[in-house]
Amino acid sequence: MKAISSALSAWLVQRLSALYMLVFLLYALARWNLARPVGYAAWKSWVLGASIRLPLMLFFAALLIHAWVGLRDVVFDYIHPLPLRLAALALIALGLAATAFAVGPVLAG
Repeated sequence: MKAISSALSAWLVQRLSALYMLVFLLYALARWNLARPVGYAAWKSWVLGASIRLPLMLFFAALLIHAWVGLRDVVFDYIHPLPLRLAALALIALGLAATAFAVGPVLAG
């Protein structure tokens, strides 16, 4: 029963993160079309503005979680030797963590 629960949790995380990313992209596109920033300074102030910063941080968190669950499932399905599986998962985790550390300070201001 635990395997079913784990698979259902992963499925639910995938769907909820995808739904949040879709809603955010629609929101961001609508905001972008209402007040289109011109130039780097205007774009940067728009991205770091109060109305978009937190939703954008949540977008990247959802993106990283979505990527982790999806890639983890692919590794579990297609890489069977345990050492290779662990190495692949470690590389994926390292890459996603590096992405988070690169994006985090930018969004923090």
